[in-house]
Amino acid sequence: MNVPRRARKTKIVATIGPASWDAQTLERMIRAGADVIRINTAHTAVEERYAIVRIIRAVARETGCHVGILQDLAGPKPRTGPAADGEAIMLERGALVRLTAGDDPLEPDRISIDDPELVGALGAGQRVLMSDGLIELIVTARQGDSVTARVVRGGRLRGRQGVTVPGVPAPARTLSATEATDIAFAAEHDLEYLGVSFVTAPADIIMVRDELRRHGGRAAVVAKIERPEALRAIHEISHVADALMVARGDLGVQLQPEEVPIAQTHIIEVARSHGKPVIIATQMLESMTSQPLPTRAETSDVAHAVLDGVDAVMLSGETATGKYPVEAVEMMDRIARTVETAFPVSPRPQSDRADTIASTMARAASDLARRSTLVNLIAVITRSGYSAREVARERPAVPIVAVTNSEFVANQLALVWGVETVVMEFASDTETLVHDIGEQLVATGHAHPGMHALFVGSLTVYHEPGHVDVLHLRRL
Repeated sequence: MNVPRRARKTKIVATIGPASWDAQTLERMIRAGADVIRINTAHTAVEERYAIVRIIRAVARETGCHVGILQDLAGPKPRTGPAADGEAIMLERGALVRLTAGDDPLEPDRISIDDPELVGALGAGQRVLMSDGLIELIVTARQGDSVTARVVRGGRLRGRQGVTVPGVPAPARTLSATEATDIAFAAEHDLEYLGVSFVTAPADIIMVRDELRRHGGRAAVVAKIERPEALRAIHEISHVADALMVARGDLGVQLQPEEVPIAQTHIIEVARSHGKPVIIATQMLESMTSQPLPTRAETSDVAHAVLDGVDAVMLSGETATGKYPVEAVEMMDRIARTVETAFPVSPRPQSDRADTIASTMARAASDLARRSTLVNLIAVITRSGYSAREVARERPAVPIVAVTNSEFVANQLALVWGVETVVMEFASDTETLVHDIGEQLVATGHAHPGMHALFVGSLTVYHEPGHVDVLHLRRL
């Protein structure tokens, strides 16, 4: 499980779905560059997820790659009913459609929504958006428990699509029974990341983490930023979350289109200033759901995310339901590698937090690597992953290899910018530990004899997570 990946620092998150959850396609996606596999609970049953996780773990072992798993909680998002026989319906502009409460299959003239309170509150003149805002309806009249709406912007509507009514404030966040089950699943299967949808306040993250820890889960909690309330509390949310995701689909429904890039840049800056990994998601290579090549605008979108120094870029429908899941990963990989080759130095973040010993040592290691031609790589000795994230935050100019004694930590670091991983047992004495790590770096192809590695971390066997007490330069 210590196979070095490719010369790419920006990581790739690929969403799994019907187009990609067979072992052969998943293996091709991982070999093409997928670092983290995302499972969307809104579109997968618990029974399906048992098999999906087993397949991901088995394929990761077979490829020798450390692969993280990110499970998204569906959150309090109203959704349409399922598609009959899996087939999308076509909504034509100007057509009248009845909106009802329930979970009935979609029909061209009737759409069920699984939130009775939302349907009951709809009134004439209100906009109803579906499929990340691609489809728009205007309510024209109410008839008892249902309403009639006119299609303003039509298109193909698949089953279980999100429904948004702009201007309606988010309800108070509570854990549904379904979410509690999904959190327990993440803990049971020791998943590396858990995404929290429709976050509005830091308390939402704390609530999910407390429930996760109650079940013994170790997953890092990702705050998905997709509500105006979250933008207003972004610093506070970033402080308590383990990572942030710019969920541009739902965020774009709440904001004007021209406001989304500004919000994205702000979220990236906040995440990086707090030292938290940040993921850019939704419609990055959307045209590749049906076409073998992306548009030039999509290519530029991915490229600019890489230039902004994000930790990861994410594929959603492209790999979950698209016709070209492997090609989408390959294209994302090509774009990121090309941009990083042309602009090899990523901007360092401004810091909004007090210095710690770990952050100071990480900055010193990065500065030394930038100023000295002798440093070929930074080897971070880490038991929790914290020190590796601190070094990655500084965006050093040389490769980062995290050396850990935990497969879980190695899988979790698959999301973090620039970090490659080696898993090995740690010797109890310092000299043997450094010697063994050097041999492993060479044996696994992360380094060559004669290279100089800058060791960062703790050389003590027993210590608190995140403790860093040494910078040590050694010729391998």
